[in-house]
Amino acid sequence: MKIKLLFTALLTAVSVSLFAQDDSQVRTIFTRGEAKWGGEFSFYGSGASFDDRFFGGGGFECGAIRNQSLELGLFIKGFGSEPFTDYKITPDEKFFFGGGYGGLLIKPIIMSNAPVHFAIPIRVGGGAIGYYSSEYIWDDDCHHHHNNRFDDYEDETGVFIFEPGVNLEFNMLRHFRMWIGASYRMVGSLNLDYRYNGGQIIDKSGLDGMTYQVGFSFGIF
Repeated sequence: MKIKLLFTALLTAVSVSLFAQDDSQVRTIFTRGEAKWGGEFSFYGSGASFDDRFFGGGGFECGAIRNQSLELGLFIKGFGSEPFTDYKITPDEKFFFGGGYGGLLIKPIIMSNAPVHFAIPIRVGGGAIGYYSSEYIWDDDCHHHHNNRFDDYEDETGVFIFEPGVNLEFNMLRHFRMWIGASYRMVGSLNLDYRYNGGQIIDKSGLDGMTYQVGFSFGIF
């Protein structure tokens, strides 16, 4: 249902932008004559809920922009879940999901000269996801915090990622944008198993779902 809503939003954004422009304002991706190039660097934080647990993270993107209409570049993202007790292993220790992935960014930009406009980022790539131990550490003031142990894990696996989305972008300054976005992350080849009995840690589609971002972009748009 959520992915249907996302793609409905994508189609609506494209339709609104097309009807909002007259012939003199139409900008195409492939134009005759010399192409105009720009570029941008983007930083963002993200949040999501998978398997009824909160996941936080962030990412970085960079790319070249052709004719203010299409960005081609690269991205990298990292994420981790909140620590939680896994009673299938032990009630005395907490665990968390963590990982990272990166790859190719394809982002059509619609009405980029408008103060508020849309972009449609499509991220395709790969990375790794693992299920790790998180232990309590006590400081001198008798406060505790979680120490995420990436060297102590139940399982790790390589994954393929396909993540289409939609951004609402705001031209704040000539070379600075802010944006909010939503994307649907689809994780392929997810296979995480317990060490002691080989049982499945999470369903193969358990990390598929909506992810939300808030970001900042700097560049020549």
